[in-house]
Amino acid sequence: MIRQAEYSELYKCLASLPDDEHSIIIMIYFCGKTEQEVADILHTSQQNVHKKKHRILCRLNKFLKSQ
Repeated sequence: MIRQAEYSELYKCLASLPDDEHSIIIMIYFCGKTEQEVADILHTSQQNVHKKKHRILCRLNKFLKSQ
């Protein structure tokens, strides 16, 4: 029961992300793509994807802790 509530909160957080950030997280964590593969798709560098991913995860973490 608790785990399902946590998943529900996570999906709510993911849905609140802007489209570009949402896409990065979905491709990496749900589609199993590497940062380099995502970078190739978005026509950017792997380092840029890594930094964005890190920032997004930090914001998601803060949001989930505040819930």
